[in-house]
Amino acid sequence: MVQINFHEATNVVNYILDNGKEESFKAGQYIYQAEDPADYIYVIKSGIVLINRMVEDGKELSMKMLSSRSIFGAVTLLCGPKKHSLFAKVKSAATVRKIELKTFETALLADEVMKYEWMLWQQNENSKNEYKMRDLFTLGKKGALYSTLIRLSNTYGVKQEEGILLNVEMTNNDLANLCGTTREGVNRVISQLKTDDIISVKGKYIMLKNIQYLKDEISCESCPINICRIE
Repeated sequence: MVQINFHEATNVVNYILDNGKEESFKAGQYIYQAEDPADYIYVIKSGIVLINRMVEDGKELSMKMLSSRSIFGAVTLLCGPKKHSLFAKVKSAATVRKIELKTFETALLADEVMKYEWMLWQQNENSKNEYKMRDLFTLGKKGALYSTLIRLSNTYGVKQEEGILLNVEMTNNDLANLCGTTREGVNRVISQLKTDDIISVKGKYIMLKNIQYLKDEISCESCPINICRIE
């Protein structure tokens, strides 16, 4: 497991922000799609980007919901030409910096600090993916939603008097895509959570009024905060 206090590959992120080319996208636009050449690594300056996979029935499964200073794109290094297997879709207007894969590889190999950070970042990403997949496939549809709400709180949560506000617009369809389930199923669970006063919803913003209930229901292991995230 990665070190508990790992947060980000700071030198790597700053290198891409300082040396990358800037591009801006509107909500709903694609930064890249599956089967596009994987030629660039990206870092988000602002906005939110979804990393999605198209599953067999044509539905989208959101693997990650990324925000400022998140790394994505061609993150498999030193393996020759590759294509994207996922697609990056903008959720809210985003500005990113991108750098050519070959340029980044050369810089990484020449810098011991960046090389070490990249190793920790990759290990952290693997742990996040492993735990998320475990929850999606072992906790059932309701448990997967509870797990997703907890991850969202660790990534976008703001503590307030009533509880923890998820400071990002979320629709039930967004939640369904993150959980790998249907919007109708999410509607039912969210409705029950509101009735039980576990959460409240105002517009597209969710307030977790009793996050401990969600944790208890799925026997939450209180994983390190760097792993229990939606990014």
